[in-house]
Amino acid sequence: MSWPQARLSLLARLLLGAGLALLLALALVGAAVDRAFQGAAEAAMQERLEAVVYLILTTVEVDVEGEPTVSETLAEPRLNQPGSGLFGGAVTPSGSWESPSLYGVNPKPSARVIERGTELFRGTEIGGTWNVFAIGLGWEQPDGEIVDLTIWAAEDPNRQAMTLAGFRRDLWQWLGLAAALIIAAQFVILVLLLRPLRQVAHEVREMEAGERDVITGRYPRELMPLIDNLNTLLASERDNARRYRQALSDLAHALKTPVAVLRARLESSQHPERAELSDSLVDMEQLIRRQLERAARSTRQAIHKSVAIQPILTRLAESLMRLHAADGLVVEVDGEEEIAARIDERDLWELCGNLMENAAKYGHGRVRASAQRHRVDGRPRGVEILIEDNGPGIADDELPELLERGRRGDERRDGQGLGLSICRELVEDRGGRMELAESTLGGAAIRVILPPR
Repeated sequence: MSWPQARLSLLARLLLGAGLALLLALALVGAAVDRAFQGAAEAAMQERLEAVVYLILTTVEVDVEGEPTVSETLAEPRLNQPGSGLFGGAVTPSGSWESPSLYGVNPKPSARVIERGTELFRGTEIGGTWNVFAIGLGWEQPDGEIVDLTIWAAEDPNRQAMTLAGFRRDLWQWLGLAAALIIAAQFVILVLLLRPLRQVAHEVREMEAGERDVITGRYPRELMPLIDNLNTLLASERDNARRYRQALSDLAHALKTPVAVLRARLESSQHPERAELSDSLVDMEQLIRRQLERAARSTRQAIHKSVAIQPILTRLAESLMRLHAADGLVVEVDGEEEIAARIDERDLWELCGNLMENAAKYGHGRVRASAQRHRVDGRPRGVEILIEDNGPGIADDELPELLERGRRGDERRDGQGLGLSICRELVEDRGGRMELAESTLGGAAIRVILPPR
C-alpha cells in the first residue's frame, strides 16, 4: 500500500493561480499599451514629416525648365545639417532638389513623382526603407503650363525604433515592479486569510497528541459549521467507543461465568470424552476472546496519541529473555529512541509482542528488534519496525500464506496460528503494510511500515 505524495499547500496554489492570472493580465495590458504607443508614435511621426513637407512647400520654386529649387535657408535646422536623420526634397519630371542633410547619406530615398492630389506615408515606392511622407501637387508656370510636383520628407527609421525600444524597456520594467508589489501584497493578504485554517490544523495536531479534546478557537463565520460538525463527530465517536467497550465488557463478564461453570462441572465429572470436551471449551474461550478483541479494535478512535516504540520493544525483550532464559535467548533492541507511532498503545503491544514471540519461537536463540523512520525518496514517510531472527527464515511466497488465519509456520509446534494474522489486521487497519526484509542475522525478517497518520 502506498500513500499520497506531498501536494502543494493551499497558500501555494492560491499564489500560483493568482500569480499566473496577474502575469497574464499585465502581459495583455503591456501589449495593449505598447500597441497604443506605437500607433501614437507613428501618428506623431506623420505629423512631423507633414509639417516638414509644408515647410519645404513654402520655400520651393520651379524654374522655367521645370526643375525645383530652394533659394532660401530652410527654417528647420536639421534639414541643413548633413546626416541629421531628417531629409526633404522636391521632384518634378524634369529634375529634383534634395536638402543639404542628405549629403553623404547612402542609400538615399528613391524619390519619384506621384499622382497629383495624393498623399503617401511610409511608401516604399518613394523612400524605400525610409519613413517617408509625400504629397503630389500641380505647379502652374507663368505660361499657364501645370507641372507635376512631389514634395517629400523622410526620417531615419532607427530614430523611431530607438524611441519604441526605450518606451518598451521602461514599460516592462514598471509592469514587472508592479507585478512584484501586487504578488507581495497578495501573499500578505493570503497569509492573513489562511491563518484560521492553520490554527485549525494546529488544534487538530494538539488533539492527535492528546493535549485537547475539542477545537475551541475563535474562527470566521464560514468555518464555524465545519468546526462544530468536527467537534460533534469526535464527541460522538468517543461516546460510541465508550458505550461499545462497556457493552463488550458486560458481554465478556456475562460469558465468563457460564464458561467457568461448565469447566468446573466438566472437571468434576467422569465423562469418557472429558478431555475432548475440555479442548473444545478452551477453543470456545479463545474464540470468544478473539472475537471480543476484534470487535474492540473496530471501535478504535481515529485520532491517537503518539506512542514511543523503543520502550515497548525493550520491555518485551526483557520479558522474552526471562521467559526463555533456559534456552539462552538473546534479544537485541536497536533503532532511534525518539521514534513514535500514532496507534493505540494496546495494539502496538500486541503487534510487537506477536512478532517478537514468533521470532523467539522459530529462531535459534537470537532476535533483533528495531524502530526507525521509514523514508521514501529520502523523505520521512512514517515509521518502520523491523523484527529479525537467526532461524530458518521465510520464503517470499510463504508470507501471504502465513498471514492467513490458522496458518502456522511449523505444524509440530503448539499454537493457534493467529499471531501473524492478528498483526496483519492491526497493520492494515492503520493503513500500513507488512513485508519480508533481508535479515542481518541470517533468518527471517518482517518489516512493518506504518503511515504518518
